[in-house]
Amino acid sequence: MAGFVAAGLLFTAQAETRNGQALVQAVSGEATMLVDGNKWLPLQTGQLLKTGAVVKTGAKSRADLFLGINGSLLRLAADTELKFNRLAVEIAPIEPIAKTEMELRRGRVIGNVRKLPMGSSYVIKTPMGEANVKGTVYDINAKGELIVISGKVKYTDRANGREVLIASGEKYVGGRELKAADDEKAAAAADAPADTPGFPGFSISVPLRQGVWENQTSQNGGPIDPTQFISPIPTFFGDLVVRSGSAFNPDRLEIVLDAAAGSGLAIGQELKPSDLQLNVGGGAISDDDAIIVVEEAPGGGKKLVVKSKTGAPFAAADVAGANAIAVAVAIPTSSGNSVSVDVDLVAPMKPPSLIANVDESGSAKSINITTDGFTADEADAYIATIEEQFGNLDNFEINGETLNADEVDIITTVVPTGDASTPFRVEVEIKPKDPEGDLGNVAEIAFVPPPVEVVEGEVPPPPIVVPPTPPVESPIGG
Repeated sequence: MAGFVAAGLLFTAQAETRNGQALVQAVSGEATMLVDGNKWLPLQTGQLLKTGAVVKTGAKSRADLFLGINGSLLRLAADTELKFNRLAVEIAPIEPIAKTEMELRRGRVIGNVRKLPMGSSYVIKTPMGEANVKGTVYDINAKGELIVISGKVKYTDRANGREVLIASGEKYVGGRELKAADDEKAAAAADAPADTPGFPGFSISVPLRQGVWENQTSQNGGPIDPTQFISPIPTFFGDLVVRSGSAFNPDRLEIVLDAAAGSGLAIGQELKPSDLQLNVGGGAISDDDAIIVVEEAPGGGKKLVVKSKTGAPFAAADVAGANAIAVAVAIPTSSGNSVSVDVDLVAPMKPPSLIANVDESGSAKSINITTDGFTADEADAYIATIEEQFGNLDNFEINGETLNADEVDIITTVVPTGDASTPFRVEVEIKPKDPEGDLGNVAEIAFVPPPVEVVEGEVPPPPIVVPPTPPVESPIGG
């Protein structure tokens, strides 16, 4: 094989310019693509989109695309039509240069553009204006309304020719630069495909693991199309945020992989840190300090368990006190290749806080429960189910007894945490229906729901079980 390039964007050193390509990562509902300018065909996961392609989503559908060097990740919302005017990669002495231009004819797109190579361009044209993006998470619609979640976007308004720079947390609407409201930013972030470390979005349900591209030569020795899509060779590409598992200490770390990402690994396999080029918190881990064991994870996935050989910390001591650390590792695939992965590793989930708001007699007027934060991946796959479980009184026991729905109300809310590594949490309030009533003296609270169903191909959900635990009492003032 002449070479290996990950996920959908190909170029060769012999050519000055190569056609860039977008890879369809996921399709929800009805979506189509225009072929040869005159025929609409169903859009399928794994398809390639080249310059001139037009993608259209239906009223209840969306499509996720991986643009690689041409712009990382792109999500088309419902009722959207987008044309790729240009997808190109130019070979340069230092690094390839990506040239991307899209025409948003109608609807809305949310993009997550990792930092582009120097000299690259990423432009979205709408009927109302033009957005020039570089290293940015953005949300734009065909009306020219733009929200910048992170980074900066240079926007040109067609109506007045005005050119403005919209920074993180700002929007451009109706010819004006404004601060985006918190709920607008949260909604845009929740709708975006996640790739950039520290950005509170969520991952595509098939996390960039459809396959890889490998350069090929023909059997008779002559040149053929220089690439071939090899599928399935499932793996991760790009930056991910995952939960560390059951331990988060300088002498032990767990990196949870989905069932597909660990295809080149065997349960029980032992590896040296150098085998996977393991780097924790910016420092390479020595083979003398740690060993890596592949273990089974919930849901049929696998996890890499990094253990100290001596019992002494193999990583900096401040790892134990961190909420998230950067980990780099090279994951082998079933083809014998390996793909470098940058993971923001998040600490294990802490038990929910339990607070009983009590009156002078010690009787609880309400109970407030706040979970730890969920990573973006967890929120995407499981937070709706977990919110539903917290909203079910049958899953709670107070002083050993199940609550009566005729007497008690329960209110659950998903709220932003402000922490980019764990951007969402669930807040619960349990209170009597009678405003003058109370819940009595609360000695202990337990939350024991049925297990959350594991979604195939996703990182398993963190366990949230609250054994019988005394709440913290908070006297009601006034």
